[in-house]
Amino acid sequence: MPASSPPTRKPVHGETRYLALLAGALMMCVVFSAQAAPEATFEFQSMFGKQGFYQSKNIPPTGFTAPTGVTWLHDGRIVVADRGNSKLQLCAVDGTCSWIGNDVAGFRNTPGTFDLPYGVQANSQGLIGIADEDNHAIQLCTLDDICEYSGVTTSENNPPSVGLGRWAYPRDVAFDSTDRVYGLDSGNSRIQILNATNLNFIKVFGQLGTALGQYDTPRGIAMDEQDRVIVSDTGNNRVQICDNVGKNCSAFGSLGSGVGQFNGPIGIDVDQLGRIWVADTGNNRIQVCDYSGSCVAFGSGGSGAGKFDMPSDVSVSPDGQVAVVDTNNNRIEFFATEAAFQINAGMNDAWYNTATPGQGFFMTVYPDLKKVFIANFTFDTVVPDASVTAQLGDPSQRWLTAYGDYSGNRATLDVELTSGGIFDASDPAPTQTEGYGTFILEFSDCNNGTITYDIPSLGLQGVIPITRVASDNIALCEALSQP
Repeated sequence: MPASSPPTRKPVHGETRYLALLAGALMMCVVFSAQAAPEATFEFQSMFGKQGFYQSKNIPPTGFTAPTGVTWLHDGRIVVADRGNSKLQLCAVDGTCSWIGNDVAGFRNTPGTFDLPYGVQANSQGLIGIADEDNHAIQLCTLDDICEYSGVTTSENNPPSVGLGRWAYPRDVAFDSTDRVYGLDSGNSRIQILNATNLNFIKVFGQLGTALGQYDTPRGIAMDEQDRVIVSDTGNNRVQICDNVGKNCSAFGSLGSGVGQFNGPIGIDVDQLGRIWVADTGNNRIQVCDYSGSCVAFGSGGSGAGKFDMPSDVSVSPDGQVAVVDTNNNRIEFFATEAAFQINAGMNDAWYNTATPGQGFFMTVYPDLKKVFIANFTFDTVVPDASVTAQLGDPSQRWLTAYGDYSGNRATLDVELTSGGIFDASDPAPTQTEGYGTFILEFSDCNNGTITYDIPSLGLQGVIPITRVASDNIALCEALSQP
């Protein structure tokens, strides 16, 4: 069975699923000097997995059966689409795993119940999008199996469909910067955009074909930081790049085994350095490419460490950890690569915008929790009337606090407004207004970054460049920023 023709039936217990694929002649960790870009390293770290079968949700997994998808969570764990077992697995990198999915056998088309799940992707809130292939559905689930469902739930034998908001063998899912869901409707060679809250249909683009903006049974999708849609156009043996509504497209790749060529590519990801990672499935390797199609290739066919037999997906964490789904070896392999700048405890400091002195914020990073806290000291949006007096400080002074997760060089924080207190007094107790707004911190290095603010109640949005007040902790930050 060629890589571009996925199985459409469930595996039989104990069935041998190994395919005879072309054995590559590439050696592990070799960077092909003939390629001008991008530079990339790919160092084998560890692996776990063997063939194992689902028995009960209360019995921990012993392995995988034909896994096909993987995504990183912000806490360093991964979620794996264990396709042959019709379940997801939540795993630590040491191979300790648990099941995700209802403990129901043979009951299809129910939220939280999967039938040959193919691709998975985590969003910024830790929700998991699932391309639930044989249910012809897209699901959006918490780790506690609470799911939203896009597809038909009224029929036990739900057929593929061409209707809007309906699916035919969906194979992957991605999220844009607003967490809208992009479902890869592979059987219809199109992409459907869904609302992140209830998975209601918003828009569709793409159709079967070979022209730009057309696809042939695509099987992998990712979004970059500019919300461009990156698709492994499997049947056309290429990678396509389009804007977020499927226009202004470009493509690279063709059928072959040379660097920059593909044989049934499946999984795809974009890292924080802007590199496109492609599971070049039929060539038993991973390729790392820039947007022009210049690539480097890693891997070869086999079952040893750092080798692949039908790799189906690849996911890169912000700290440079690479997870590869080695499908026919029923395992996950981990590699190290270059990471983007990392937020770290060396950034605990006072920060400000040099153009607006007298205001700024203090930042505290909690690396074990992957959390950031900031206290923002600032002023009102307008100067108070001249008749207003203050007993302490200036009457226009204000402060906000914000707290939230970080990953790589980026933190998304929920803002709270604290008001109503009296200096050095417990009565009256101050109040904190939650959901006041959002701060997004993004750093290019240990001394420069931006804070993007959105305070809907005041109609305020903007971007503030920030730098440190003092340079004392820069050396520590630079030492800690490396993975």
